[in-house]
Amino acid sequence: MAGEEGDMAGARRVWAVVGAGCLVAAMGLPVSAGAAEVAPSQASGGPTAPAPPAHRKPPPVPKPKPKPPPPPASQPTTWPVHAGDRGPLVTAVQQRLVWLGYRVRINQVMDRSTVLAVSTFRAKFGLGTSGVVTTATWKRLSALTHTHGVLPAACRTAAVVLCIDKTQKSLRLVRRGVVALTVDARFGGPRTPTREGTFRVNRKSRDHVSTLFHTSMPYAMFFAGGQAVHYSPYFHRDGYNGASHGCVNLRDLSAARWLFGQVPMGTRVVVYRS
Repeated sequence: MAGEEGDMAGARRVWAVVGAGCLVAAMGLPVSAGAAEVAPSQASGGPTAPAPPAHRKPPPVPKPKPKPPPPPASQPTTWPVHAGDRGPLVTAVQQRLVWLGYRVRINQVMDRSTVLAVSTFRAKFGLGTSGVVTTATWKRLSALTHTHGVLPAACRTAAVVLCIDKTQKSLRLVRRGVVALTVDARFGGPRTPTREGTFRVNRKSRDHVSTLFHTSMPYAMFFAGGQAVHYSPYFHRDGYNGASHGCVNLRDLSAARWLFGQVPMGTRVVVYRS
């Protein structure tokens, strides 16, 4: 019983403290430390609101490292000149190729079309098939274009002229001094050379067949006896590995067809060496 009385006494003391704290809070008096510890919610008048979370900035996103710029194309100051090169030497090559009839842009860059034109030029003049402008290639190209685009007077003083350059192995259709078309041409061999001089177209035959050799000569335009400008399937097949019997062979069929329609009877024909 004594233990129970002791417990009851302790409980009464606890309730006394709690009651005193509530009374003090109701009277608006400061609460003692003991009372605040027992009933903090009553001291503040209600449940305590949770503190807002601290604002945190998102971690910075790492920026990708910039790619290094591509290496500049080389600008050679001497030969050889390769694909991708640029600069004044490339411009000089392109200007001469254009004069020879190759379809390239003068843009100072050894682009794909320029490399292809160089390769075609080299094959035409027995310099291999590479698209690289070597010293030998440049010397030949420069020598063939030493006239800097100037045609003979005979090619510039008529309304329409077939201007045929045996050195450049080319035929040009010239209208009032302006070149309208340039195509590859092949000529007669040592025993049957193509005549040089100034002539006139005196006969045209669309589907001509040679009476001497019984070979096809489509779109033939005769200018000197049996010599004519015409399409040659053999030139198309063999290139410059061969020669005609004196005629001016063309290997581009569509160009020969178009040319045949553009050249009237009596057109001047000039065959020369530049």
